[in-house]
Amino acid sequence: MARRNRTEIEDKNAIYHIIVKGVEGIDIFTDNIDRNKFLQLLQKMATPYKIQFFSYVLMNTHFHLLLKTEEANLSQAMQFLNSSYAHWFNIRHIRKGHLFQDRYKSHPILSPLYLYNVASYISLNPVEAGMVNSPEEYKWSSFKYYASASSPSPSRLTNNSPPSWLKVEEFLTFCNTSADEFIYFVKENMRNKDVEKSLRELSQVKNKFPKNIKTILEKINLHLGDIKTNKSLRNLLIYLLVKEGYRLKEISDFLNLTKQAVIKISKKTEKDLTTDSKYAFWLEIIKSRILS
Repeated sequence: MARRNRTEIEDKNAIYHIIVKGVEGIDIFTDNIDRNKFLQLLQKMATPYKIQFFSYVLMNTHFHLLLKTEEANLSQAMQFLNSSYAHWFNIRHIRKGHLFQDRYKSHPILSPLYLYNVASYISLNPVEAGMVNSPEEYKWSSFKYYASASSPSPSRLTNNSPPSWLKVEEFLTFCNTSADEFIYFVKENMRNKDVEKSLRELSQVKNKFPKNIKTILEKINLHLGDIKTNKSLRNLLIYLLVKEGYRLKEISDFLNLTKQAVIKISKKTEKDLTTDSKYAFWLEIIKSRILS
């Protein structure tokens, strides 16, 4: 079966885990000059393509990026990055031919939990490869900037300010966490490898919805918009409230709907969630705003 064109599955305001490998396993970064050039291209890529970078790591034979696209333009952005770097690399190293494998891998991130786990995985790549003993020791990843954003400690690198294109605070806000919690999570993963359990332990106090639906509506209106004018937002919220066990009468009273309408909307939204990844993505955003 033919593959779908990448542009057919790209969305606005989508988050992706990108993996790019050198062709036939060759080194795509041979020294710090190569690595610095690549980071310069990330900076050049950010503004015109409206890309927000959350995490990155440059290994010898491959790189990982965790990014958000404001427009449905991931293919164009990655074409700029890969072709620009490959052209520069080939001239500098007096070589010809492809530098990267034909297709980069792009995995959509549909929840803050998945995002958190992927950021940890990216941070630990140099440790898993035996290049360093701890992720903050590796110069060519974003982890050191998260360490700098945490509480001052002699054991951490605290003199690194993130570049403007690396959105540390946006990542922490989206995941409803802090720099200290993220660092603890990564370090726990380094020791016990059970990332989901560690995250549950970190966030067990936070992951409780307010008892009062009025509080939830205030948060949604503040962070995401008015549910009176945005039906999709309203429907996702209704589905979430039903799923979380709020009483139908309470939901219907606050939203000025009948119980039957609440049930009908909830069931329809549940079907939409199975057929459209955008619904699942926005459901997680709504949950993150309620829990913040």
